[in-house]
Amino acid sequence: MPRRSFSPVLTQSTALYRAVVKPCLLISSAAFVVLAISPARSEPSPQATHSSVSGKAAPSAKPKPDPLPKVNDALRAAKTPAEARALERRAETLRQKGLSASTRLLLENADLSLKDHNYRKAEAALDNALVLQPDKAFIRRGRARVRYAAGDFEGAISDLGVALQKDPDDPLSWQLLSQIEEERHDMKAALAAAQQVLVVDPWAAHGAKRVKALQTAMDGRPI
Repeated sequence: MPRRSFSPVLTQSTALYRAVVKPCLLISSAAFVVLAISPARSEPSPQATHSSVSGKAAPSAKPKPDPLPKVNDALRAAKTPAEARALERRAETLRQKGLSASTRLLLENADLSLKDHNYRKAEAALDNALVLQPDKAFIRRGRARVRYAAGDFEGAISDLGVALQKDPDDPLSWQLLSQIEEERHDMKAALAAAQQVLVVDPWAAHGAKRVKALQTAMDGRPI
């Protein structure tokens, strides 16, 4: 299906906002970080060594609780912008934890394709990444960015809906949703998403200014 092109009229706030939340995947950016850390080779524990010798199976360790919810709670309660920035980075790192080597390679390929404006190839790489690890909501957020860059607003919103269902505390998904809704001229939805950004990340960069600008636009006053 051919992509539809849009020529939205952007508010001054959105022009500034797009400089922060760009519809692209930069591997080194906070929006789409692929950690280039090779998994460390762990030495066998004395207990494991003893078990292999004795022939008895070592008791399985209990899975550790996911630390992301606590980081999200801390982000909501952050007292300063500096504290919020550190927690944002920590949360994004946790979201991207546990990627397989194959998934990392696909994400890197998607990034390179998007930089070349080859949206179809970038989306295909992310399709495959989601097949491998469908539980990673940030990958779906990444595909939403690709679809948004290609002008497929409906596809992007569909991806963000699923991503936010899995990870409702992700401020980057709410930011992107707000931006897309504004460009679709659905100011009510854009404002609601922008307000949700401030719920999950009260110190979000330009978050309060964006809410104010959208409220002004809805009131029909010049910005």
